[in-house]
Amino acid sequence: MQATQAAQQAAQISMQAAQQATDQAMRDAQMASQNAMSAQQQAAMNASASSPCCYTGTPKVSVKPGAYSSPITVKMHAGYGAVIYYTTDGWTPTTASKRYRGPITIDSTTTLQAIAVSRYGGRSRLAIAAYTLAGASPAPSVAQSATADFALNSAPDSASNSAAAAPESGKLLLAQGTPVPLVFASDVSSKTADVGDKISLTLGEDLKAGNVVVVKKGTPTVATVTEVDKPRMMGVPGAVYFEVDSLKTGDTVIKLHGGEAKEGQDQAKKAMALIAVPVVPVALFVHGKDAEIKPGATFTAFVDADALLPPAN
Repeated sequence: MQATQAAQQAAQISMQAAQQATDQAMRDAQMASQNAMSAQQQAAMNASASSPCCYTGTPKVSVKPGAYSSPITVKMHAGYGAVIYYTTDGWTPTTASKRYRGPITIDSTTTLQAIAVSRYGGRSRLAIAAYTLAGASPAPSVAQSATADFALNSAPDSASNSAAAAPESGKLLLAQGTPVPLVFASDVSSKTADVGDKISLTLGEDLKAGNVVVVKKGTPTVATVTEVDKPRMMGVPGAVYFEVDSLKTGDTVIKLHGGEAKEGQDQAKKAMALIAVPVVPVALFVHGKDAEIKPGATFTAFVDADALLPPAN
């Protein structure tokens, strides 16, 4: 009898212990889930606070990307007090890019990229809209359009330009503001680049004063990496910024100014889709893609000050 009672008591104690263990496990799981969610939310806030591209909302574009049979007019809007900057030449916009001041007419195949910058200096994530115009060629690059403008302004029937281009010294005047089309000779990546790195470039077209070539196509020069941002949590992409300083021909150094930025693919949508996953903060492990600049990429710098040059040999 006593043995039976002892067995029953032992069984009851065992059941109570098992129930307590189960209850404790459930409480631990709930606490772990709450802690994980809190950590995920805090990390998302920290990622936003530490990233220059998360301080203001991404610009909204009025026309959906896609194919169109005739020119379209695109409007953009940003948050209160924010200023929009945009590009159509493939480079990532910065505060040195064209400022949005009203509707933009898209009449050729174009990729529109835009950022918004708040009054406190924080920038948004990148908005990208690609438009294909049926039967239309891609929009000319900055280098192409700037070179065409320069060639037009330097036509031989312009008396003032001819006089300026033929001083008594026999040297030719390369005027301040002349566009200088440049081509990347090597690849650049935010994965390996560092501030201060030199980038190999070449002159994309003959540089002329009037109709006379003063610097030949293919002349080498370099740009300097000025900023590198690594990909971050919540899909924030990497970015590379660079500036060009000068172009040397013979014994003459031509001062230049100009630069661009390139940003990798944003993975924000992927990160946001995973932010609600319980227990494991998956979104924290989603990083954006590195920025990549491939050989053959073009951009345009500009002559910083008048320079007198002999004709190229």
